[in-house]
Amino acid sequence: MVRRLLLISVFVACSLLGCWQALVHTVHRGTRAVPDFTGQSVEEATRAAHDLGLVVESEEPGVYAADVEPGAIAAQRPGPGFHVKTGSRVRVRVSLGSERTAIPDLRGDSLQGSLRDLERSGLVPGRRARVDGMTAADRVLATDPPIGTLAAPGSEVHVLVNQSPDTPLWVMPSLLARSTDEARRFCLAHNLRLGQIHEVPYPGLPSGFLLRQYPPEGSPVSRTDIVAIWVVQ
Repeated sequence: MVRRLLLISVFVACSLLGCWQALVHTVHRGTRAVPDFTGQSVEEATRAAHDLGLVVESEEPGVYAADVEPGAIAAQRPGPGFHVKTGSRVRVRVSLGSERTAIPDLRGDSLQGSLRDLERSGLVPGRRARVDGMTAADRVLATDPPIGTLAAPGSEVHVLVNQSPDTPLWVMPSLLARSTDEARRFCLAHNLRLGQIHEVPYPGLPSGFLLRQYPPEGSPVSRTDIVAIWVVQ
């Protein structure tokens, strides 16, 4: 009795296995397993797919894949091993290489603000070159690499910073032979700062007559400069 039951069990198991194999064969009949096209060029994948009766179709945009050479296939749909009917399309996307970040426009930003923006973008602040008098103080003038350049995350970005504010300059005119009051009015009208007035004895000239000035005539002068004069006592 036990032997008969054992034989029946073996027979049923074999029958089920045969049915399963027949079902798999029926399902896969007329199909092809999709190969793995990763790392191949689109042309290579197209030729390989053609030999299997499949069609490769390249889609845009590509995908970032640090481990796949740019231009080679990095993604495909359906995936490797998936069974499809003969003539089916396999859609692929090529690698764009490592992910890239555009250098942000930092012009006019403060130095600290620009450093925060770089870090938020996944970039690393690099060297800082400084100049004077180009624009407002503590403002970024340019970056290296330039604005908009695509760079890998973690790349260094160097910045050019204006250290001190730009100051308009004028050519210092001659104040000689004027009176002290005329010199005061001139400095007031041109937003110049009149500093110390040195009185010196000079026989034969009227008191207050201007003998000497600093900065001298023809020198560059700004609103922050102090004008000193020497007048007759």
